[in-house]
Amino acid sequence: MTSFRPVVRSAALAGVLALVSASAHAEALRGPCRIADAYLGLSGKLDRATANVRQDDELKVLVVGSSSTAGVGATAPEKAYTKRLETELEERLPGVDVDVVARGVGGETALGAEARLDREIAAAKPDLVVWQIGTNDAARRIDLATFQQVTERGLARIAKAGVDVALLDPQYVPQDEAAYAPYLGALEALAAKTGAPVAHRYAAMRALAKSGAADMLSADRLHMNDIGHACVGAFLAETLGRKLAPSPAVADVAKRT
Repeated sequence: MTSFRPVVRSAALAGVLALVSASAHAEALRGPCRIADAYLGLSGKLDRATANVRQDDELKVLVVGSSSTAGVGATAPEKAYTKRLETELEERLPGVDVDVVARGVGGETALGAEARLDREIAAAKPDLVVWQIGTNDAARRIDLATFQQVTERGLARIAKAGVDVALLDPQYVPQDEAAYAPYLGALEALAAKTGAPVAHRYAAMRALAKSGAADMLSADRLHMNDIGHACVGAFLAETLGRKLAPSPAVADVAKRT
């Protein structure tokens, strides 16, 4: 990738992205995946990845996680949420070639993912890491303090590599809501402490489930089905797209540069 593209090209891309970002706010998710705008915001910072989108025409996203990231529950590889993320993020960032690299290990907890972060980042050389985290930790009742320490250590590893990171919190498991609450809280606390954004998959899936809009789980009532993968991919693309696309104000500054 090059980081010295002409200012004119950068400004033009910023203008296009701003228009797309505005239209995405007007109508974000459609059909059974439609959820309230309140679930689509992403706090924290993705400064490096945002700058790369403005300056370059490529964005590589490394998704590290467990079975859902490995595509379990999807009836075909192209129906996994990571593929949906790639397709829909390109739609939200026109002119940017998005490459999503999925590295999921079924049954893995935060500790297992943290142990391989350095290796995965070195191999993929991403602009952004999405760390899908917490589902198995909650299901296995991993000690909460250990979960917090491991996650914070992993976030530090990613920061040391000079790469932005966003956390994708656990999926919604209706039969076990009480077990997930402490882990969701731990991720929010770490986000506030480190500045790493959290995409609220749990809350988004819960809202869809409670509204009766979609059944997103497979017969085992744990892994996502095709609808779940599609909705999570679209949801994540929308949250990241809003963060990575420059606002109209930023685009206006670029045009006057």
